[in-house]
Amino acid sequence: MKTLLVVDDDESIRLLLRDEFCDCGFNVVTAIDGEEGLVAFNEQNVDLVILDLDMPKISGEEVALKLQQTAPDKPVIIYTGNPERLKNQIGIKYDAMVLKSCDLQELTERVKELVNV
Repeated sequence: MKTLLVVDDDESIRLLLRDEFCDCGFNVVTAIDGEEGLVAFNEQNVDLVILDLDMPKISGEEVALKLQQTAPDKPVIIYTGNPERLKNQIGIKYDAMVLKSCDLQELTERVKELVNV
């Protein structure tokens, strides 16, 4: 079973994604901010990270940079309502960006594609 880490400060989004991906057969770990996300990533055997950008403590951009330094082979999906935040960012690696919406089909397809399910 593949493990996803969902890092988002919005509780309703975390719960929605957890429920959706559990229904798809994934193990889902959630984190409320970037700091907790990095701890969870280091404690769990995570196959893919779904990452919001705008979060307290440590931003999604900072988390993405730390992940690419420590685990460059792990796929990261940026799941954001503010994709323009990445336009001026240099050096941030991510495997996909999905715009937040109530339709999870694109996000689900990207996750399955990146973890080969």
